[in-house]
Amino acid sequence: MRHHHHRADYHHSRVHRRDAARAAAAAALLALVLLAALFGISRWERQAYAPGGGGTAAASRGQPDITWNGTVYTPKQQVEAYLLMGIDVTGPVTSRPGNYNGGQADAQFLLVLDNEAQTWQMLRLNRDSMVDVPVLDLRGDVIGYERQQLALAHAYGDGTNNSCRNTVDAVSRLLGGAPIDGYAALNMDGIALFNDAIGGVTVTITSDFTAVDPTLVEGETITLNGQQAFEFVRTRKDVDDQTNLARMERQRIYLEAMKPQLLALSNEEVVRVMDAVNDYLVTNIGSQTVLDLAEKLRNYQGLPELTIDGTNTIEGEHVAYILDEDSLQQMILQLFYQEKTT
Repeated sequence: MRHHHHRADYHHSRVHRRDAARAAAAAALLALVLLAALFGISRWERQAYAPGGGGTAAASRGQPDITWNGTVYTPKQQVEAYLLMGIDVTGPVTSRPGNYNGGQADAQFLLVLDNEAQTWQMLRLNRDSMVDVPVLDLRGDVIGYERQQLALAHAYGDGTNNSCRNTVDAVSRLLGGAPIDGYAALNMDGIALFNDAIGGVTVTITSDFTAVDPTLVEGETITLNGQQAFEFVRTRKDVDDQTNLARMERQRIYLEAMKPQLLALSNEEVVRVMDAVNDYLVTNIGSQTVLDLAEKLRNYQGLPELTIDGTNTIEGEHVAYILDEDSLQQMILQLFYQEKTT
């Protein structure tokens, strides 16, 4: 499996106000990260722009052919994939020394672009999915793998790039070794800041939030302020059936409602919004790559969001989402493979 080891400085680097290209790049990254990380959730993590790094649409991905149900599939050769995360840590991003201080990645989305077909698609990953998680020692080296919730992969490490890379490793392994070209992770405090920076997001409240926030009245349509947005996309306890699946549906609703506002942002507004969330983001996706992604997302056909089927169960004191192996294999083939022609 191919790994990216760009040590992007995670400390804040501001968007240049007079640089339209950087503003466009920031807009794209904002859309990418907040398409996903925005709704991360369960308490709250941090930021950075890499000058280069991330994203190289490989001419050859080096993956083997797969035979499934009697059909041979070969890897697509012009695919890019980026992992977007929302992290359960409060405050701006800081390096927290140790091997288990990264915070959990409560929201995870994989953005996959097919440059040959000129399409893009999001795979939403359930944070409770039981997968092989890389376990790191104090030096940040992998010492083994344990079957744990996917969200815990980010907890290993110091909460910056090594935690992100560990999650990339876990997701890539889950998807049969599929290469992942870059990552972006947003601290959960960034949700409220971002929501307010774009003027609030209007949604219809579909759940009973009485026990959490009485201002969120079921059935009413309201423009969420920052704290309300945070509760709407984050809360699991005492809302709906208290499962991550129900929370993921609210995240989807919020994202759909937010999209028009993202698309309407001017360059100046992008700079202002990025200033608001700048200290809450970690990424190795370089500015030029983000600019390229923005152009592709604008011109490529967006396909429906995907999820991997599974079943919720309880293991010990925790919820475990047991992935359906057939559904998982279908996702791998759909995103990264095509039928082999002779």
